[in-house]
Amino acid sequence: MKRSLFISFSLVAIVTLVMLASGASPASSAANSDPSAAYVPDSLLVRFQPGATAAEKAQVHTSLGVRVKHEYSLVSGLENWELPPGLSVSQAQQALQHNPNVLYAEPDYIVSADVTPNDPLWGNLYGIGKINAPAAWDTFTGDANFVVAIIDTGIVYNHPDLAANMWHNPGEIAGNGLDDDGNGYIDDVYGWDFANNDSDPFDGHSHGTHTAGTVGAVGNNSVGVAGVNWNVKLAALKFLSDSGSGSTSDAVLAVQYAVREGIKVSNNSWGGGGYSQALYDAINAAKSVGHIFVAAAGNSGTNNDTTPFYPASYNLDNVISVAATDSVDAKASWSNYGLSSVDLGAPGVSIYSTLPGGYGTMSGTSMACPHVAGVAALVYGYHPGWTYQQVRNSIFNTVRPVSSLSGITVTGGVVNAAAALGATSPPLPTSTTPPTQTPLPTPTPLPTSTTLPGGLMHLGGLSGKGTSTNTIKWSATVTVTVHENGSDALVSGATVIGTWSGGVTGSNSCVTTSSGTCTITKTGLNKTKVPWVTFTVSSVTHKTLVYNPTANEVSTSVTISKP
Repeated sequence: MKRSLFISFSLVAIVTLVMLASGASPASSAANSDPSAAYVPDSLLVRFQPGATAAEKAQVHTSLGVRVKHEYSLVSGLENWELPPGLSVSQAQQALQHNPNVLYAEPDYIVSADVTPNDPLWGNLYGIGKINAPAAWDTFTGDANFVVAIIDTGIVYNHPDLAANMWHNPGEIAGNGLDDDGNGYIDDVYGWDFANNDSDPFDGHSHGTHTAGTVGAVGNNSVGVAGVNWNVKLAALKFLSDSGSGSTSDAVLAVQYAVREGIKVSNNSWGGGGYSQALYDAINAAKSVGHIFVAAAGNSGTNNDTTPFYPASYNLDNVISVAATDSVDAKASWSNYGLSSVDLGAPGVSIYSTLPGGYGTMSGTSMACPHVAGVAALVYGYHPGWTYQQVRNSIFNTVRPVSSLSGITVTGGVVNAAAALGATSPPLPTSTTPPTQTPLPTPTPLPTSTTLPGGLMHLGGLSGKGTSTNTIKWSATVTVTVHENGSDALVSGATVIGTWSGGVTGSNSCVTTSSGTCTITKTGLNKTKVPWVTFTVSSVTHKTLVYNPTANEVSTSVTISKP
């Protein structure tokens, strides 16, 4: 999916948000905007075409009188603008609509967090049992060096059940007023507050602290509760304000920060605002570090297949969309669902976890989401050599089937920590011996098959063409077609990644449309120095299909000569 947004999220019950129509075309997002979706009135997200020069960008800035607030390194050509007085968002979009140097321009949507916490009474951690975490702890309680980004309202980082598991930026010296690690942020010890643009991501709300506790409250410490991971590091990436709202432009910054720090899992208990191409591009680019973006499916009780809820509905294979179940495995009445768009379920009703000043219960897909993010971290930590696809497949293929999710989610089950973990590890150190009062069955062996419910796919076409730009320069365009195995049906939403060789280097990706095809172009090639180039497909990924070449698959490489 596509587009950038300013978003408010719900804390307890995940977040209720409006969304944009999908299908962005270059510089024409105004036509696809949802007029009811709120956005920052003086902010715009704009992405330039890959070939746009610095001079061409500067000319656009000057002609509209805008100030560039952010240039995103994670998504090339993406910028966040501050519009001058008198220039509305729609006027700016219209002015850019036919500019050949602009790929897209979209509002900076606002999303809101809806919170409905229950009475703060002691409760049992039924959710931990429902996901079979105690059996997983017989094998592994987490990697103390594995980092999970809590992209939310911040974290009460001095909470007695969280402090020992907080991430401390190893390249930063606290309080010296310097950007010691050169990442663009001064004194970012625990993470960063993008909502207020400062180094203190303290949670003035409660939502982020609650989700953090489910992912990784310290275990076996005789204090409070235990997270899915007893040992883990929690990075506080605050982009939602203390009122529970934030912008898409700041969400993109948070994802970019996580990628820069090499963080492989993030919990995203928020959503709404519309389809943002900018946020889609950022999450897609996060695959470069093997990042899994776990997202709450939403709390409106609707079908995400027909009414998408973003970011959970982005059709990317590193996004895991989570529905909510209760203590008897029934789908929560308010939880969103979707046979092709919501992957699995997790407990989300009356979940007990950490809060500012103590503990309490909250409900929502916001609460289901960190159970799955916690399992992703557990599996990744136990299998550090695995790819994000292997971690995801392990989680999907080992769910515990429940009737309430059958036929309305991709996997039809609830996440199963012990089964997803797979193999058996050496005995645990005595300092982390798991509690014995709640024994559960032996972990289920990991199935040998890693085929997702949707089946298999292969390359059905790969062709290239060279085009002259002028007497010196030329460009090479590759067209890729993806088919489903067996039926040979065209596959939309497949992400194709490949590398260039033959006088040029680098990699590019594209996502197949409803026609089953997508194109990648390499521009600025010198006819004298680069007479030919080769593009080789390195991976094809999809949310429900697995890439598996067949005998009739075309070659994975295509060589293009200068025109």
